[in-house]
Amino acid sequence: MRILFLLIGEAHQALHALPIAAEMQAIAPEVELEVAVSGNAHGWAMDLVQDAYPAFAPHAKKLAIPAISAAQKFFTGTDDPPRLVSLLRHINYLRKFDAIVAPERTTTIIRHLLPTRTKLIFTPHGAGDKAIMLDPRDRFFDFVLVAGEKSEKRLLEAGTITPGRYAVNGYVKLDFMAKLAASRPPLFDNDRPTVLYAPHFRPDQSSWPVMGTQIIEAFAAQDRFNLVVAPHIRLFHRASKAAKAKIESLAVPGKIIVDVGSNRLVDMSYTGGADIYLGDVSSQVYEFLATPRPCVFLNAHNVRWQGDPNYLFWNLGAVATNVGQAMEAIAQAKAEHLRYRAIQEQTLALSVGENPLGASRRGAEAILRFLRAQA
Repeated sequence: MRILFLLIGEAHQALHALPIAAEMQAIAPEVELEVAVSGNAHGWAMDLVQDAYPAFAPHAKKLAIPAISAAQKFFTGTDDPPRLVSLLRHINYLRKFDAIVAPERTTTIIRHLLPTRTKLIFTPHGAGDKAIMLDPRDRFFDFVLVAGEKSEKRLLEAGTITPGRYAVNGYVKLDFMAKLAASRPPLFDNDRPTVLYAPHFRPDQSSWPVMGTQIIEAFAAQDRFNLVVAPHIRLFHRASKAAKAKIESLAVPGKIIVDVGSNRLVDMSYTGGADIYLGDVSSQVYEFLATPRPCVFLNAHNVRWQGDPNYLFWNLGAVATNVGQAMEAIAQAKAEHLRYRAIQEQTLALSVGENPLGASRRGAEAILRFLRAQA
């Protein structure tokens, strides 16, 4: 059996897939397992996984398109070619596998170009509440891994998964990060609490276009909190080097970190090291809540969110509609946390399972069971 773990998206997706590959190689060494990447952005993730799984040594292939990669790197600093271009350029290579495991949905475009024996398997890179999780493209996957009960219920109701073609395995990234033994240094060399501001990338939902720079200015004008500005990696993924540098210039040494593109955006350095979460609709909140802590949410678009399942996590902390309200809520967040802690724990369990430990192994076992049943 030949199984490919395909990484053609942004770097943040890799840690939702590679730990499953490592577990699969450990429990099924007879499987011919390969990892294919579209650019250099995933190399750090492979290094992290191999630190946790020293025996993990899959055959690796770069889906190179030199001319496009060179142009892209010149303008944006990343050499990842467009996903569809990568898929079509390397379709003959992809057709060789019995299964392709992907943490993104663009791969479903080539469903009709693959032989019927090649199964498409989806391992989502998040467990958020937004309607984006109810994507009709999920129907084109032969098998889907689901993080928790909440996602299972909503996906079944939407008809994007069906019994026998999915498994609930938990949140792979949380499972993996727990395996890394190295302790992380503190984010700042002072005793101030640190607020993590993690805006989403979709402009119609994100707080960044409406109040992002105002938030940075508000923190620059006070001395009670540190701030880490760590947006979803896709917010500035295609931005020019000049645009990224302009935003990062808003940092204040020893007080405000502004990071729009480093690996720390996706390796849980910030979600693990901060004391208070400030966000909008990003599912990163569930990574932050692996250890329950205070949260404040930004309703930058005046959404009527109460009772809307797409905004379930806004019940886990105070909700602000402007920067002034947000700063007041942050000032009270620690004192107010007790009223939210129980619902944070309950919602986290619904989203990523009662115990994320073992999620990678469960995912690998579920995929193998499905494929062996199809043989």
